[in-house]
Amino acid sequence: MTRHPKKKDNEKKSESSDPNTKNTPPTDPMTEKTVGEQTKNPLDKLFWTRVGFGVLAGIIAAQIGNFENVSSRPFVGFAVMVVLFVITYGMAKAMRIPIAPSDKKQLVMTGIGSYFFMFIFTWILVNTITHPDIGLPLVR
Repeated sequence: MTRHPKKKDNEKKSESSDPNTKNTPPTDPMTEKTVGEQTKNPLDKLFWTRVGFGVLAGIIAAQIGNFENVSSRPFVGFAVMVVLFVITYGMAKAMRIPIAPSDKKQLVMTGIGSYFFMFIFTWILVNTITHPDIGLPLVR
């Protein structure tokens, strides 16, 4: 019984290959990323954009809140926060970040916690800086 010639070639290749390198994939030095290239991720850009917009939302909310009466300041502040977050979502869609269709939630969830905490921190900080005399009588 004669064997197929391709099977003979495959058997010869498998016998001649080194068992230590059998499971390791071939590496091409041109495809390896450097440290700088590994950090350039579009989701990182989105994250830091949201952090910056969180600071901006806090500043805007504090400044707009100066013109409102005391009872409506929280509503105005959180409305500013939501509007600017929707703007960052539009920016994320415009960035055309390559994401799998099953991971579309990442466009919304990337940086949402940092956005919220930077908003709250900046809002409180700017209000404290612009109105230092409000809390002083209570402290003394």
